[in-house]
Amino acid sequence: MSNIHASVNFKKSFIATVLLSIIHAPVMANEPQQDQTQPDKKQFEVIEVTAQKRSQSINEVPMSISAFNAETLDEIGIDDTTDLANIVPGFNFSDSAFGAPVYTLRGVGFNESSAQATSTVGVYVDEIAVPFPIMTKGTNLDVERVEILKGPQGTLYGRNSTAGAVNYIAAKPSKDFEAAIKAGIASYETISAEGYVTGGISDMVSGRLALKTIQSDEGWQESISRDETLGRQDKLAVRGSLNFDFSEATQALLTIGYASDNSETIAPQNIDYIPGKAGDAPFTAAIYQTQLDVVQNPQNFTGLMDDNAKADWTAGRTPSLEHTSTNVSLKVEHDINDRTLFTSLTGYSKFEDDGSEYERAGFAGETIANIKNNPLSAATEQAFGAGFDGYLLGRYQNAADSDYVTMDYVYQNGEIDSISQEFRVSQQLDSVAWIAGLYYSESEVDYQTQQDWGVSSNVNILPIPGFGFNIAENDINQQTTTASVFASADWFITDEFTLTTGLRYSKDEADFTGCSRDVDGGLADTFFNFFFGTAPSSDIIKGDGYNAGSCITVLDFGTPEANVGEFKDTLSEDSLSWRLAANYEFNDDLSVYASYSRGFKAGSFPSLAAVTDQQLVPVVQEQLDAYEIGFKSSLAERTLQLNGAAFYYDYKDKQLLTKKVIPVFRTAFTLGNMPESTITGVELDGRWLATDNLTLGAAYGWLDSEIKQGVGFNQPGQYLDFEGSPLPFTPEHQFNLFARFDFEISAGLQGFVGADVAYSSESHADFEGSVDQTIAVSDFAGEPYAVEIPATDYEFDERFINPSYTLVNLRFGVEADSWKAFAWGKNITDEYYTNTTVKNNEMYAKYPAMGAQYGVTFEYIWF
Repeated sequence: MSNIHASVNFKKSFIATVLLSIIHAPVMANEPQQDQTQPDKKQFEVIEVTAQKRSQSINEVPMSISAFNAETLDEIGIDDTTDLANIVPGFNFSDSAFGAPVYTLRGVGFNESSAQATSTVGVYVDEIAVPFPIMTKGTNLDVERVEILKGPQGTLYGRNSTAGAVNYIAAKPSKDFEAAIKAGIASYETISAEGYVTGGISDMVSGRLALKTIQSDEGWQESISRDETLGRQDKLAVRGSLNFDFSEATQALLTIGYASDNSETIAPQNIDYIPGKAGDAPFTAAIYQTQLDVVQNPQNFTGLMDDNAKADWTAGRTPSLEHTSTNVSLKVEHDINDRTLFTSLTGYSKFEDDGSEYERAGFAGETIANIKNNPLSAATEQAFGAGFDGYLLGRYQNAADSDYVTMDYVYQNGEIDSISQEFRVSQQLDSVAWIAGLYYSESEVDYQTQQDWGVSSNVNILPIPGFGFNIAENDINQQTTTASVFASADWFITDEFTLTTGLRYSKDEADFTGCSRDVDGGLADTFFNFFFGTAPSSDIIKGDGYNAGSCITVLDFGTPEANVGEFKDTLSEDSLSWRLAANYEFNDDLSVYASYSRGFKAGSFPSLAAVTDQQLVPVVQEQLDAYEIGFKSSLAERTLQLNGAAFYYDYKDKQLLTKKVIPVFRTAFTLGNMPESTITGVELDGRWLATDNLTLGAAYGWLDSEIKQGVGFNQPGQYLDFEGSPLPFTPEHQFNLFARFDFEISAGLQGFVGADVAYSSESHADFEGSVDQTIAVSDFAGEPYAVEIPATDYEFDERFINPSYTLVNLRFGVEADSWKAFAWGKNITDEYYTNTTVKNNEMYAKYPAMGAQYGVTFEYIWF
């Protein structure tokens, strides 16, 4: 009965949304133009996009596309790629505990937050791929427009991606002089400035220089334990480009960009504390048990307050980024003849992390003095020869009594180097437009991550040396290469009917070296006592040996060859992806399309605290078969645009963050594949010039995702059959509403008022089992470190659901030919919402988004 009720509600919602969609504008890449036959009648002009590597009307492209021009992005307040989740139905963003953003498009995402994790959503700047999500900041500087392509990409783009692509098209140098500046002030003592200058340098060369900075002196998160704030911004991005007209047939564009981000990172809001039992030892002491008892001290749990700003983080530390990136690209185009074009794309990028810090517990921690004076410390000293001070190992041994010990804190540093080269030839003939090319890329990720668990109970088994540790370092080096050949052709069967065919073969290889490294001796002693305590020393001094600073990951665990050292492996994969699509144009204002495409995302290795080498086994490539039909239309004398699409995805070997059984600690994070899942969806968008002064719009997306086959661990460590579970970060309903009213104040001076609303229904942050019991787990049987997890009653923890939310933004101002001034408000209702919930070590925590923000912006253009 409940399914029938849900179906009826959906049908009502669907019908209502179809009606609403008739008045929307998610695609705002161009301004209205005058009809030549009716000069007083405003119309939407035909939108030109480059989704297929050549300029086309959006109605000619057989895929779902959302496009936004620079003015729209500025007005709505899109500062980076993560903000696109507020204006594109089907696009979602979630924070991670290690800095890398996680993008999901139409339910296709990879919830992995390490630096070397690649995204299912490809991000490009002027056709050059941004290889890793952590490098996508600063990409929207001085853009002309952004195009979001939905569905597998590969037959036209340099890198394979299963979800889609975000293409930033940067503003290009002009031979005519032009300059502009934009400045603003906003909440939290924030000052922003952005500007560009462009013009001819010589008859052959023109240039453009753009700069953007955001600075704030006050954080938006407020500590509940002391008078401190967190969330200050310190961002800078610069891009310079030179355009060379060597001849009428040959042009080149050289671009150099630099970006830095020294902003403070977000502190999660804690909602529960579940102390661990390392080694399943019943006597493990939970030092934070009283402070973090949710019944006795609910005031210590900021996630229960439904307040965006309330938070906490380790006292005496400031979570913040130290990110810099440098990007160089060279695009060369040569007209072989009037119809044939040769293009070369060369890209180089370098990303450096000089010491970023992340809070993962959302708790102030505890002082050294209070740990030593814990009421149970005397009893512990009597039983084990040491009080709770026995947990204070390594850097904490000689710390001052007033210093705070964290519960879960992360330090990172490392660098990423990447190069890419693409050669392609394209030709436009009367009967066919084709493109063929070669692509090659190399990337190296060299990263170190230190995780400080302080005196958490699941890493401190006994308060004596040799049975506990505070800090571990994960070292990884991953070198990847991709080589591919691709071709695509649009066959013009008739003037109205176009058939698109595309094919791509890719070869991907990843060489990985990684281990968990002891920092101060405690980790090595603990592992020695658990895994090799009864063995002669001659048998355990293998590999690097168990010494402070060495690798302690156990290789060939459970075999006579067991030793410690670096884990090394190579993952080599190949794939054949394709696209078949048809587009029929009834006239210039109405077209329909259908497509079938297959896309792949290459596998990769994890970066995590690894007890054994089995945690570092790579995840293999995933495959997505996508079926889509859609229409694009301009109606009512081009005053109404209405587009729609329906799709079905067959998703195999979905990559995900999961857990494995390990000795002593029972379970630990790793990567895995979900064998079979499906996604069904419908999208509608439209915009309407209701009058010459009023533009209205709406966009709607419906998704139904389901795992068809797969078992694994959820975040709390329960082993389940996940059949029937929705995919994480896949809300069933999303919609956007948009309105803008323009009016004349005086000759040459216009006023405007705008508003937009974004709604997202609830989404899962974890997998949900449709069962009543967990699956029993038994491993390492008969060994001293045997793991036995019995079957228990199961009920999905609804704290892993991100609630629905509605965001309302307003703006109003005045503009003339060369300037604009406007006031704006984002999330003016101060809606409380989160983008993910995670179990970090012993703490359940959620990551909140910012509350209400207000500001004033002024722009001026010199011609």
